[in-house]
Amino acid sequence: MKKKRGLRRYYRNLDNSFNPENLSFKGENAWFDLFHFHIDNTGLGNRSWKSRVQHLDALFLIAEKIETKLGDFERPFQYWIEIYENDGWDDGVYIHTENPNHSTFPTSLTFDSDIKKTNTNLIDYLKCKNYVIRTKHFLEDGKLIIGYFLQMKDFGLTLEK
Repeated sequence: MKKKRGLRRYYRNLDNSFNPENLSFKGENAWFDLFHFHIDNTGLGNRSWKSRVQHLDALFLIAEKIETKLGDFERPFQYWIEIYENDGWDDGVYIHTENPNHSTFPTSLTFDSDIKKTNTNLIDYLKCKNYVIRTKHFLEDGKLIIGYFLQMKDFGLTLEK
């Protein structure tokens, strides 16, 4: 595997990769149609657990900033963090509201209760966070993919059916 240059700077700047100040949370134009962003657009988080933790730490720092902004939001909203067991590419933060695109709001999912979780490092990491954690499995190209959906208790509308 070829060594990537500038990793120290990359990780140092990771939590600045998205600025919630660029989002509009006030006025009539404050709506979100399943808005989301992914922290790991390079796939580096899949190389090692150490790298994944750095990406997750940055994701949760940005999520805190978004949560602060949503605390004053005047409209009903859904807010959640998606983390995938073995693929950091898809880890992201989501915001959803009623919108002029008429996508279903609130969106809802059916979660699974009996899933064998294999990534114990990730489970232990997520348990330390102050979120309600729900799991869902997906089949993609014949592979079982496990997703964790994190929501703050009594913050926005729930995803659960």
